[in-house]
Amino acid sequence: MSAAGTPAFTSIQDHVSRLGDTDFWWPYVAEILDRHGLRDPASGPGPGRKLTAGTNGTYPTFLYGDLVVKLFGYSRAWRESHTAERAAQTLIATDPEIAAPRLLGEGRLYEDDSAPWPYLITTRMPGIPWREAELSRAQQIVVAADLGRQVHRVHALRPSAGSAPNPTREAVTAAAEQSSLPPHLTAQVDTYLAQLGPYDPAFVHGDLTAQHVFVENGRLTGIIDWGDATVTDRHYEIGQLHRALFNCDKTLLRAFLEAAEWPASGDFPRQCLGLALHRQAAGIAQHHSFDLFEPIAALFPLQDLATLDALAAELFAV
Repeated sequence: MSAAGTPAFTSIQDHVSRLGDTDFWWPYVAEILDRHGLRDPASGPGPGRKLTAGTNGTYPTFLYGDLVVKLFGYSRAWRESHTAERAAQTLIATDPEIAAPRLLGEGRLYEDDSAPWPYLITTRMPGIPWREAELSRAQQIVVAADLGRQVHRVHALRPSAGSAPNPTREAVTAAAEQSSLPPHLTAQVDTYLAQLGPYDPAFVHGDLTAQHVFVENGRLTGIIDWGDATVTDRHYEIGQLHRALFNCDKTLLRAFLEAAEWPASGDFPRQCLGLALHRQAAGIAQHHSFDLFEPIAALFPLQDLATLDALAAELFAV
């Protein structure tokens, strides 16, 4: 049991405001490091310069030298995220060619099952996030292809667990109504989902964004943050990737798909949009706010697109 008191917050806003507060979290991180014999004796009593906070995360995540410590608690879906990330770490370890952090240790700070604050210790990914890298156009295409080859390996993994249950069409429609899709398109969601083709299940990362894809010297170094990993239709990967990494750039999407050896399908745009709607529903369930379609609405005249099929073609026809 931790000697430090349980992390306490007055609200979710208070929790979010403290995610990067190294002074607040240092007692917990220090105890975790001490438990596993990983703390540098020269680091002193406080966080000092060696502890830095991860950015734009849902959970408190800290870099300590070549290590990453991630704690799970308080947020709405912390149990599911911890379970998913732990299972993903176990699975990706079966393929040493997958460029991802490796699990070094795990545990829980408290015995209280209602708030145990489990944690994972992993290796630190070299490089910097895509969003910070200022890649040239040529480098973006190269990294998109690098990522495609990695995702091909990820999708080839065979987890012991079966596919995650799909959200109901009612839940997907309700989540779409909380997005930037205009009403005339959200009104079509239920019918659109009913017309999707057969599922092509695979193990997916589920959150390939510009913050989670790391690069160095114009090449991919790895993929972090596996807390949204799941088993579902492989097209679930594309919506978040296309809008939050490629900024809806079809040249990058094409380079990714070719390198990933993506199975050819005539209904690719429809499946991608249908599973993007599922991803919107998952985001709403997991987080306190989520809008997969916000950047898409900034790039495309959604009011002028009469149908979801028209939107699918604009986004995903390559």
